[in-house]
Amino acid sequence: MADSTGVPVIVPETPEPVLLGSAMLGAVAGRLHPTLPDAMSAMSRTADRIEPGIGAAIDIHAGKRRVFDLLRRLERDSRAIMATVPGDH
Repeated sequence: MADSTGVPVIVPETPEPVLLGSAMLGAVAGRLHPTLPDAMSAMSRTADRIEPGIGAAIDIHAGKRRVFDLLRRLERDSRAIMATVPGDH
């Protein structure tokens, strides 16, 4: 994930990170903690920090992102064209 986003990924010290994240959101919603960063600091510890790679890995992900952006624009344009065509589609 660090390679594809270009930012470091913090790995929490928990076997269930998704459940922990849900608990943090609940703690903020229930006003146990004022902000999500406060809940994160209080409720978790860092097990590892993964830095983005360099070289070919970054180039591959950058290319994939350009393809994704192109396909997203194409899909939006396609919807706009089809919105002008009468009938079920």
